[in-house]
Amino acid sequence: MNSNKQNLINKIIYRSQYRGTKEMDIFVSSFVKSIIDSLSIDDLKDLDILVNMSDEDISKISRNEISFKNKNILKLLIDFK
Repeated sequence: MNSNKQNLINKIIYRSQYRGTKEMDIFVSSFVKSIIDSLSIDDLKDLDILVNMSDEDISKISRNEISFKNKNILKLLIDFK
């Protein structure tokens, strides 16, 4: 695995653990850990966008109230929920 991809993975994992509310920290970090090893670099970039969204927006995405451009990540999030 190249270092750029590994750096992105490390960044996503860290950000997923320190979001703001403890409940979302647990939910998002568990989700990220369950999928991160199987993602392409493009999916990782989209996952990075997701983990940097507000807790409220992530909740809305998981309830299908707002859309997220990466349908693969979206499906994984909904299935995880």
